[in-house]
Amino acid sequence: MSNFTKRFLAVAAVLLLAGTGAVFGQAQSGNLYGTVTDDTGDSLPGVTVTLTGGGAPQIQITNAEGQFRFLGLAPGSYGLTAELEGFSTVEYPTIAINVGRNTTIEVQLSPAVEETITVTAESPLLDERKVSAGSQVNSVELEKIPTSRDPWAILQTVPGVQTDRINVGGNESGQQSSYTGPGSSGDNAVWAVDGVVITDMTAVGSSPTYYDFDAFEEMNVATGGSDATLSTGGVTLNMVTKRGTNEWRGSGRYFYSDDSLQADLELDESELGQAGSWNGDSAQAAFSQGNRIVEIEDYGFEVGGPIVRDRLWFWANYGFQNPILLTISDVEDATELESYGGKLNAQITSNNSAIGFYMKGDKIKTGRNAGPTRPPATTWNQTGPTDIYKFEDTHIFNSSLFVTGMISHVGGGFQLTPQGGFPDGPGANLDSNFIWNNNFLHYETDRPQDQLKLDGSYFFNTGSISHELKFGAGYRTAEVTSLTAWPNQTLGLSFFGQGAIVRDGAYAATIDYTSLYVQDTLQVGNATINVGLRYDGQDGEMDAASVPGVPGFENANPDTGFRGLPTASFAGGDDMFEWTNITPRLGVTYALGEERKTLLRASYAQFADQLSHYSGVLQLWPIGIAYSYFTWADPNGDGIPTTDEFGDFTFDDGSDPLGASTPNQIDPDYEAGLTDEIILGIEHAILPELVVGFQATFRNLNNLAEAERLVIENGVTRQHVRSDYVQQDTLTGELPSGQSYSVPVYGLRDGVVSAQGTYLTNGDREQNYEGYAFTFNKRLSNRWMLRGNLTFSNWEWDIPSSEQEDPNQYLGNGNTDGADVLQGSGTGSGSKGGIYINSNYSWSLTGMYQVAPDRPWGFNVSASLNGREGYPVPYFRRTSLNGVPGNVNIQVADSDDNRNDDIFLVDLRLEKEFNINDFNFTLSIDGFNLTNEAYILQRQHRLGIGTSDHVQEIVSPRVYRFGVRFSFN
Repeated sequence: MSNFTKRFLAVAAVLLLAGTGAVFGQAQSGNLYGTVTDDTGDSLPGVTVTLTGGGAPQIQITNAEGQFRFLGLAPGSYGLTAELEGFSTVEYPTIAINVGRNTTIEVQLSPAVEETITVTAESPLLDERKVSAGSQVNSVELEKIPTSRDPWAILQTVPGVQTDRINVGGNESGQQSSYTGPGSSGDNAVWAVDGVVITDMTAVGSSPTYYDFDAFEEMNVATGGSDATLSTGGVTLNMVTKRGTNEWRGSGRYFYSDDSLQADLELDESELGQAGSWNGDSAQAAFSQGNRIVEIEDYGFEVGGPIVRDRLWFWANYGFQNPILLTISDVEDATELESYGGKLNAQITSNNSAIGFYMKGDKIKTGRNAGPTRPPATTWNQTGPTDIYKFEDTHIFNSSLFVTGMISHVGGGFQLTPQGGFPDGPGANLDSNFIWNNNFLHYETDRPQDQLKLDGSYFFNTGSISHELKFGAGYRTAEVTSLTAWPNQTLGLSFFGQGAIVRDGAYAATIDYTSLYVQDTLQVGNATINVGLRYDGQDGEMDAASVPGVPGFENANPDTGFRGLPTASFAGGDDMFEWTNITPRLGVTYALGEERKTLLRASYAQFADQLSHYSGVLQLWPIGIAYSYFTWADPNGDGIPTTDEFGDFTFDDGSDPLGASTPNQIDPDYEAGLTDEIILGIEHAILPELVVGFQATFRNLNNLAEAERLVIENGVTRQHVRSDYVQQDTLTGELPSGQSYSVPVYGLRDGVVSAQGTYLTNGDREQNYEGYAFTFNKRLSNRWMLRGNLTFSNWEWDIPSSEQEDPNQYLGNGNTDGADVLQGSGTGSGSKGGIYINSNYSWSLTGMYQVAPDRPWGFNVSASLNGREGYPVPYFRRTSLNGVPGNVNIQVADSDDNRNDDIFLVDLRLEKEFNINDFNFTLSIDGFNLTNEAYILQRQHRLGIGTSDHVQEIVSPRVYRFGVRFSFN
């Protein structure tokens, strides 16, 4: 019996004993709390409180303290009625519920003088029970604000969140963004849909699929805080889909943009890469366009309503989007994104409800990673459907006990096939300008996940203190199998005069995640206190795999004793290691004054890093891709490496070519990295629906993972020490800015050589982050809404001298105390190898104003304004180290000294709504990058090659998008 089966049966038994099935998670919902008093302020027990909207009516009876609560509510608008014999009935017709937000109201009943009193005041935005930092984006903003209509565009509007790309009207929607949070890398990001954690645990920080943007009712982004349900200190994005209700409703849309709606964009030639000593006097040829849109269509529908009124509802959706682009190299990058799904909601009994949910997202892409260094034959064609299944059930035992839980499955995976052909296409070749030719790497992977979750809330009072005790447990397993292969099992590196035969690489492993948490929310007077503990157990296990060998060939030097690469097999292994962490959470909120319009907040939280396949399990994986290198001069000059052109065997890359093994090691006490966080803040409600605030965030990242070099001395393998290194060279030269540099290079001393592996352990390096955010949020009322932030931050390394065993200044690794923490995008999310995300300041403003909505000619105008400091350009040189095979990247200039220009984007929408009874018809036009600025996003930051400092990417030009939308309810 598998581990998952055993744990599934155990959790199922707990659910059965509790009298409930798998349940409704609070992460995808909001809560409503209230107190009923008489006109003298005394609590009123026994009041019947009825909540309507979103499905069947819900009824609560106030307790001895006059309290009631409705938990796990789908986002939307609700009505509330409070009734007690001898008192007038009070109605609240419009109460807004948002994901992750707690809405609190005070209901006052008066002795009966009239039948019903209607309260029309806005429900407050201030949330005294709030335990997380971040943002909520509701359905109105998702629909009305001009965006590229993907989740990554929403993320960049959240305080402290930075992305690696600028999406102009959808020109980047065919590929995911990399991003960072306030003092957190993408390695700790969490993705969830309707409470199902779907994070790709191999490419952590990324989503396993793409989405129909109109499927979502709300998006909730958490970036920290004292919430014990948060598993990491990274950015947690939970997207909540719509659902059916007692009212039939639906919508459809069609958006269109193409090159005829796009402006010409001229880049000042003085901004291009100029000729100089840094690139062998090779000036960049002019170009006039950025990554521009050829055509984008975006269409789909969503509809929902009752199957059996007050009992059973359904909702379904379909969406399609096809971004077709041309890169600055005039290489086509075309994508088709298709998504569909459905949801069934059932009210089984008055206190039990269930949900079944399904979503499928598929991506077909041609030309992935097209760019200046990846011509057409080297780009990928990508395919990869992902299915998400979920069943959950919620049970209310009484007004004090709510239990929730869930079971889900995510079927992730994709394939990247080079356009040059696989497996029999020509061998790939990296030329002297470090541009790939002929072909590229092939990759395929399967990444299924299964999850169980149980959550609950129990309410009680001790004297004048009210408590909400939250508790929960979860189990998730993430499996990965993958194959990595070079076409024709050959590779050319013409810059180094080498060719190679290559054996495929395989990977197969499973990671299990177990969690428990408990948190008490205490309210006494004007203070709210949250005290919580969280347990996380994470362990990885390598599974069985094998790859076939590669035969030798006649031209190999017979004196080497080695010509080919044999078959490699691995039978699997036991758990490699287990991370176990108990992390505390503490938060305090204090409301000032009788009206409680100002909240003071303070919180402390500790987070453990999440274990991914690449943060630990892969370290000991024995069947990585293996190379055997030979001299190669390309005698026929066609740039295609073939084995009949290879000469003498030179060296291998450190992997054992004779079998399945690895030179890497892991510290048996290797543990999760930790983040300690303190947040201080103040919020003030200028109006119930308008809140401004200030938040200061301080983080210390410690116990960080370090891969220490293994060396061999006198036949003994050990970790390196500072005395192993001696200066071998000094890199000198001139930067494109005219500034000179002189950077020492250190190699291994005589008698010490690299063991070609690393020792993974926890070091004493730390990172310190401080961020300050000014925020404002105005819910749509009185014809306008607004949300925005202005954020300043500083993120630096704290490195003791004891951690500088290898004194080289490697690109982006923080080997200097006080240096900026560089977060690179990497090439896995598009052609973004020269993008580093860090910014010391950024700001975002989104809003809408309804012009004369009561007039026939009335219209809406909305805008999205985003700005950030320019992306840094950390120039580096590539060199070799004595005693170490291969080459390394040495950073020769501080990343903050060389930045591209600051970015300020203006997007605008004009729309006109037509209403006929229950039908709404809207025409819109969106304008993106209205100032048509050609901001430089990426330069070739490697010095010493012919394309050094050449511009590799600029912002796409101004483009317009036409749209039509209909809806009914």
